[in-house]
Amino acid sequence: MMKFGFVADGVFKLLVAVALCAFLPAVESFLIAPRWLAIAAAVLLFLSAATEISYGVRQGEKSYVKYLAIFDALWVVSTIVAIIFALAESPAAGYVWLGYTGLGSLGSAIVCTTGANGPDFADDEPSTGTSAASD
Repeated sequence: MMKFGFVADGVFKLLVAVALCAFLPAVESFLIAPRWLAIAAAVLLFLSAATEISYGVRQGEKSYVKYLAIFDALWVVSTIVAIIFALAESPAAGYVWLGYTGLGSLGSAIVCTTGANGPDFADDEPSTGTSAASD
């Protein structure tokens, strides 16, 4: 069941990243954000979503659900703050929401790919022992 949660959350983030790209001019205008920031946030969100889906399919350990919950809760808070700033016509809106989206996504991807969660490259390395032909 945990695996489904990781995959579902990743799919949602993937859809948000695609929507960011599809509605880029509107997002830039509403959030008064520079294009580079919107594109960077969309790319990082997309990569994080793909990483989260991959992690969910491979492992999806219950102990890592807290990281998803923290990211999502802070994403809601940053969205509310950004909307308030956008309605006040402050350029901080884009930096708050897109900045958190990008950096939070990067952090989320790092959690899903490092340490015990990361791929075990030791299994893929060829053996370094001597062969019978060299003896």
